[in-house]
Amino acid sequence: MSGKAIHISPLFMALIVTGCAVDKPQPFPSQAPIQALSGVIVERQEQLWFQPCHEKLWWPLQDFTPQQELTGYYQRFTQFSHKDLYVELQGAVDSALDNALLVKRVDTVGGTAATCHFRLDDILFRAASSEPHWVADIFADHVLVKSINPLGRFNFKVTDTPADTDSVDIMFADKAEANSTDTVVAHYRERREGDRQHFQSSSRKAPFDITIIEKRCIDTESGTLLPLTAQMTFFGKSYEGCARQGRPAITELAGFYWYQPANGHQVMFKLSKDHRVQLVSRDSSGKAVTEHGQWQYLQSGKLIFSMRDAQQQEYLMLFRRASSGQLVLQTGSDRLAALGATFQLWQPSGLSGGQPLPGSVKPAPQPRSMTRPASVADTPSPAQETLQKPLQKSLQKPLSTQPAASTSSLLTDAVFNDLPVQAADIDDELLNEIIVDDANH
Repeated sequence: MSGKAIHISPLFMALIVTGCAVDKPQPFPSQAPIQALSGVIVERQEQLWFQPCHEKLWWPLQDFTPQQELTGYYQRFTQFSHKDLYVELQGAVDSALDNALLVKRVDTVGGTAATCHFRLDDILFRAASSEPHWVADIFADHVLVKSINPLGRFNFKVTDTPADTDSVDIMFADKAEANSTDTVVAHYRERREGDRQHFQSSSRKAPFDITIIEKRCIDTESGTLLPLTAQMTFFGKSYEGCARQGRPAITELAGFYWYQPANGHQVMFKLSKDHRVQLVSRDSSGKAVTEHGQWQYLQSGKLIFSMRDAQQQEYLMLFRRASSGQLVLQTGSDRLAALGATFQLWQPSGLSGGQPLPGSVKPAPQPRSMTRPASVADTPSPAQETLQKPLQKSLQKPLSTQPAASTSSLLTDAVFNDLPVQAADIDDELLNEIIVDDANH
């Protein structure tokens, strides 16, 4: 009788060991302020690394989540392939611990680096489900529902009612999943003039109603983990799905943008949240020149810059915002960049430390069977078991073969190509000009 030796990396071994330590959660070792971060994690040289969205540096990651669930999610989603995985987490970078990112909590898991470009501009929340398929975009005064059954797009005028746990019990008293201890984040109910009657969930005339609950949710089709759960009354029927919060467009757009022509000087500009533009280029002698203006985001998805050059002459620049977050020049000044020039987005995270990602490594040889050790596959901890149950269906087939539409419906209407994030090759002198100009205004 002969046996085969299977290589188990220290990262995976840590998952096995911590899976047994159910009653001994790791204390968070740092007093540094906790930050909410979004980006990608990847394994290199048996170490997890984190890169914030639109950054150029990476941070070594230490997993202090309960039962190291972030490490477990990475193993399950990537299938030991060293691929990047999109996450939203809460953690802190501690300079006393070699500027490692210490992760305390994970809120969202699923997607790749391209997920950094998913946009929910000026939407308060997006809720969705794949069983059955529906998507609800929640705005301040209305909710837009796209549904398969009934088929169509439905717009409901709503009011934001006070968030309290009682509203969950009233709406879904017939559902075992309703939990009075869940925190209600937001509750929107259809606005009907003159309607003062309370409704019951069994009534066919029940008004549209949707509640966002602070309860983590896993989409059973894609395996995506999201931080919120949605419960909805739609044409008298009750639905449940996952949800996430939107972001103001101004937050997504603010940052540095740069363009490097093949044979020429780099052009860089900064968009501030107060709608200021600072544009830095070089003149014919190579000297850095700073110009100022204002930017405006149009409903068409385009940006218009009202600028003044060094001689105080006014000119306009018009950009199309690409799905990847890049800005493509459509109208502008030939002296700065040719039409069609693509400006890359760079948003410094503000985290201390950071370094280039260590060199790529070849994935370790995989056994023909993906069967896991019994200590993980057969005896998960109670916390892991709770998270794994909704994932069992999605893990029966490789994640790469699952429909991309289910993940995109939770995040965005578009499906993006899985391209690596381009590192920012910044002209430090131009960047310094913007920083100095910022300090003087």
